[in-house]
Amino acid sequence: MAELPLVRPHDSGEAVRTVQGLCAARRHPVVIDGAFGPATAAAVREVQRDAGIAQDGIVGPLTWGALVSAGT
Repeated sequence: MAELPLVRPHDSGEAVRTVQGLCAARRHPVVIDGAFGPATAAAVREVQRDAGIAQDGIVGPLTWGALVSAGT
């Protein structure tokens, strides 16, 4: 399996769209537009808070894990 990318504020593209879709699926409202802006950062921090991990707004390995496993 390929390593998941580090995704952070001001990034854009498909990885950001994936993060946004996973946040939205977990009831953290965000527009899925591929632009990592303030609303996406806030949604990521909420996911991190819910998972009990550092709330830095950056999607690294722990946050990817929280996004793909949340609600399962």
